[in-house]
Amino acid sequence: MVPVVKVEKVTVKFGGLIALSEIDFCVNKGEITALIGPNGAGKTTLFNLLTGIYRPNSGAIYYKGQNINKLETFDRVKIGIARTFQNIRLIKNFTTLENVLVAHRLCNTESILHSIFCSLETRNKRSAVLQECLDALKIVGIETKKEELASNLPYGEQRLVEIARAIATKCEVLLLDEPAAGMNAIEKKKLMELIKVLSKKHNIEIILIEHDINFVMELADKIIVLDHGDKIAEGIGTEVKNNPKVISAYLGEEEE
Repeated sequence: MVPVVKVEKVTVKFGGLIALSEIDFCVNKGEITALIGPNGAGKTTLFNLLTGIYRPNSGAIYYKGQNINKLETFDRVKIGIARTFQNIRLIKNFTTLENVLVAHRLCNTESILHSIFCSLETRNKRSAVLQECLDALKIVGIETKKEELASNLPYGEQRLVEIARAIATKCEVLLLDEPAAGMNAIEKKKLMELIKVLSKKHNIEIILIEHDINFVMELADKIIVLDHGDKIAEGIGTEVKNNPKVISAYLGEEEE
């Protein structure tokens, strides 16, 4: 079976600094994959690489068997790759629903003539787009907040709006950059259940960066550990947790 995402010997350099060094890993259908590692390990660089913000100096990234090294960011969204950010990036003076609508691929395709005459076809198209965005809000559990300004939502719900916005792109791979950051224990539990629903019910492959080790151990099917741009471990939770390199580079630091 062809992996959904395959990263093959990818290296990224910034001047003389090697941010990622010959990184290899695959994301298979139905897997929740977690990236962990200390600050500066290369996790966000890898996300930026997968989404087209950076280009590899060597190596290749494949999506469903297709080399996407040269694809622009917006083209990667079109083929099914979306992300959220470590720092929330909502349009604060837009409502919750408006923040999701701007991500829908059909939201900005209406011509001036269609807008002026507003035929039945145009109205039906608008209704379909609106419903899909409402459905995205329902999936993350905040459809009742659709008319509220994004800036007025609690921090945890703002993160859910970002996830709904990604869902509205009809993504098949969703990259979550520290989705549980700033959440309390109850919010984290709900987020964990949501991620499982996205993976198992909606068939969205999840790749996440997260510093909460307990969250990762309970959620992820596969864990990849980075340290100073190198992959030092890959496997299921118990394998990674007991790996001496991981304990030295990351888990040991957390315990201290």
